[in-house]
Amino acid sequence: MDTVTPSTRSRMMASIHGKDTRPELLIRKALFARGFRFRVNCKDLPGRPDLKLTKHGAVILVHGCFWHGHNCRYFRLPSSNVGFWEDKIRKNRERDLRDVQALRVAGWRVCIVWECATRLVSPGTAVSGLASRISRWIEGRSTFVEFFDAAAMDGRSRPSVRSAKSQVGTNGTMTGFAAERSPPYGATVANHASP
Repeated sequence: MDTVTPSTRSRMMASIHGKDTRPELLIRKALFARGFRFRVNCKDLPGRPDLKLTKHGAVILVHGCFWHGHNCRYFRLPSSNVGFWEDKIRKNRERDLRDVQALRVAGWRVCIVWECATRLVSPGTAVSGLASRISRWIEGRSTFVEFFDAAAMDGRSRPSVRSAKSQVGTNGTMTGFAAERSPPYGATVANHASP
């Protein structure tokens, strides 16, 4: 049962935008301050990466945990219109995998920053830990990485490297990402349906 009226829900959903989100702006500001220059929301590439760093052959995708069905505590399937949301999130996950694979085939190095990783940054504090990790990846040679809140993960979907200082988890393999994007969606829904 939805707790708001259909018109209120419609207004709330219409106010959600796909670009210039708080996590994106946080990452862009931190990287720009470190001297990186980039293009934003690149329509010429699969998945419209949030940042394209041509000089480094790298793209960065900043994914919202809800909209992309991330396997963390910040993803909760709505209790109303369940069939619609299961289908939508499943399609988003499948598209994520296709887009990352297409970017890799095109020769781009891919970094995914999950919203939960940006939540580790409190308002008014520096994003230096996460920005340092992203910066090292940009300047390195690794072809794929994702950053997430290690404490928010349920531990099933991928290996994580925890940092006692920041709790930012890292996955450096496409297989870990693909495993989370590919399983039967119902199994993940069951684990995240209740608060």
